[in-house]
Amino acid sequence: MDDEKILNASALSYLDQLDESRYPRTKAEAEEMSAVLQQAYDAADNAKDKEFAERYQTLRGIADWSLKRHKSWQWTLVVAALVGAAVLYLFQYRQQSDILQARVDREQVAQWKTVKVNQIDFDVCPVEQSSSDYSMRLTSAERYKVYKLVDLKSRALADSAQYETLRAAYDSINAMSFAQIHEVALGELDAHVDHQEWWGTMLYAYMVFLLVLIPLYIITGYPHGYTITRRNHRPGCLNIFRKVGTAVAMFCLGAGVASTLLPDYVGRNTTVDGKTTKHRERGFFSGLLIIVRLVLIVVGAVLLCVVASVVMTIESIVGLIDMYRKCA
Repeated sequence: MDDEKILNASALSYLDQLDESRYPRTKAEAEEMSAVLQQAYDAADNAKDKEFAERYQTLRGIADWSLKRHKSWQWTLVVAALVGAAVLYLFQYRQQSDILQARVDREQVAQWKTVKVNQIDFDVCPVEQSSSDYSMRLTSAERYKVYKLVDLKSRALADSAQYETLRAAYDSINAMSFAQIHEVALGELDAHVDHQEWWGTMLYAYMVFLLVLIPLYIITGYPHGYTITRRNHRPGCLNIFRKVGTAVAMFCLGAGVASTLLPDYVGRNTTVDGKTTKHRERGFFSGLLIIVRLVLIVVGAVLLCVVASVVMTIESIVGLIDMYRKCA
């Protein structure tokens, strides 16, 4: 063995150069490592020597791994993004009816006929709305004004700290003519239409963003080994966020779904003659449990979607940067 060490001394010296930097972080470092290994192999007097062969094969494996591409994207994130896009589509589809209704309401206000709008003294103004006041407030300027005044008075009496401010707002609305009330109502409905349209646009944009992000995430998810090594030396905040966020999201989803599998509660009734009867009660269908279950499922789904979109976005950006560096 000592003779083999002497024979392979030159070759081992090449391997010694690589011990200080075993894992290359750039393509140049990986190619340089591969070249040094080839020099070591060529310089070996006996390439089958155990010490040389073991060290050489270990380092050759690292060099070959570094120069190859490896899958780094995760199916769980892709599925989460797809589910998120589907949910956003459903919300955006539902939002279209809200947008349409907002436009109809605005048009209804625009068609108000000019009439005289009477004032209502603060002391005689009621403080409670009827069940139809909200839905009927847009049918005429009179109903709109009464609705606003009742709302302001009830809030003023309920909040002493804001009484003066709300009372001043009441007097301002009360003194308005038809034209002024019409302008206020149109402004309110214009803002409502804008808000509904903005919300619909945001839902659609987020859905499209996720659908574009998925293939981009997969395409950039095949980095070279040296790229993975370089990334692993960066701060691990993203991995912590992904692991913790995914764990919390899956816990919420699991808890929500698992609650539907709870066994029925068996109740017992004893009659006056001493006979006992059993009956099943679906206790887990109580109102509170249903609400908690829905909250857990919604929170879990939303959190999983957010984690997926954040992680996929950052990793895709990093992947594009690495691809640009390679091309540059």
